[in-house]
Amino acid sequence: MHVTRAALGIVIGLVVIGCGDEPDAPVVSEEVAPAPVVPRPEPRPAPEPIYGADGELLESDEVVAGLRLPRGLRPLSSRERRHVYGSDVPLAKVQRYFGPRLVTGQVDARPSGRATYVDAVPRDVRGGEVRLDVTIEPASGMATRVEIVERAPAPLSAPPEEETLREAREAWRQAD
Repeated sequence: MHVTRAALGIVIGLVVIGCGDEPDAPVVSEEVAPAPVVPRPEPRPAPEPIYGADGELLESDEVVAGLRLPRGLRPLSSRERRHVYGSDVPLAKVQRYFGPRLVTGQVDARPSGRATYVDAVPRDVRGGEVRLDVTIEPASGMATRVEIVERAPAPLSAPPEEETLREAREAWRQAD
């Protein structure tokens, strides 16, 4: 019995040591955290086609001074009466788009391929008439550059001749 008491003493000693004031060691969970949910990006809509079935440029929703622009132009700069666009569309296709849409008596063409529709009026303009100089030319870094300049409107009525002469005489006197 002597061995049993010794064994019993060891067991009690171990139990007392195990019940100390120290906190239990943290329990490590072997669970794996779920992977974060990453939302799938929305598929981008296909870009609008810039060419029709006939291979020619289609109209866009953008209008400058009554002139509807083709698809495929991107704005480069815009000021009060001057609008500049760039495009990767070949020069000849852009010229074929604008040609029938502009009414003018003068087209200045250059050997470089540059064409300027001088003092042109958009064919389907409604309301007030704005005259434009539209230049379509080859450009470095892109296929085509389009510049639209709105001409200043003519005065509603010219000043009387007498007033013009009086202003001229006044200017001459001040110059002396």
